[in-house]
Amino acid sequence: MSKAVKYPAIMFDLETLGTRADAVILSIGAVKFNPDTGKIGDDAFYASVSIDSNTEAGRHISEDALLWWFKQSAEAQQVFREPKVVLGVALDDLAAWIDHEDYQVWSNGADFDIPMLAHAYSTHGLIVPWKFYNTNCYRTFKKLPFAKNAAKLTNALKHNALTDAIHQAQQLHEYYKTMKEAA
Repeated sequence: MSKAVKYPAIMFDLETLGTRADAVILSIGAVKFNPDTGKIGDDAFYASVSIDSNTEAGRHISEDALLWWFKQSAEAQQVFREPKVVLGVALDDLAAWIDHEDYQVWSNGADFDIPMLAHAYSTHGLIVPWKFYNTNCYRTFKKLPFAKNAAKLTNALKHNALTDAIHQAQQLHEYYKTMKEAA
């Protein structure tokens, strides 16, 4: 992928019913973005996924996560009332949306969103649509020393996969700016 690419990165966020790699995936949100410029693509990805299709694929529900969801805002709980797609279709649609494997992919935690998606692709017999060496951890990046000096953005709707992905991409840009200023 050349340097002229407008959106060289993707930020993923999942809402789930657990923290294991095989947890039920409630929704997938993703945005293409440029960490250097802060620009976010207009064609965001969002899929609200059927719980039944997850459990039929052997994915796990954690009681703790389910109880956690009961404590979230009514807006966040909308994920349970949205029109659903089956997990395999959501994964196919996400791969088509990604369109090439050279993106730098980001998620909030080296052990959460990206590994869960990779596990889901694997158990569905599908090829993971990014290169393993292009995965990046937003959580680690925001803990680096320069990040404490970055502007802190707010996310009006927490625990929505798409708004969280957008917020994380925007905040990552703020970290990038601060890192460049410190260099």
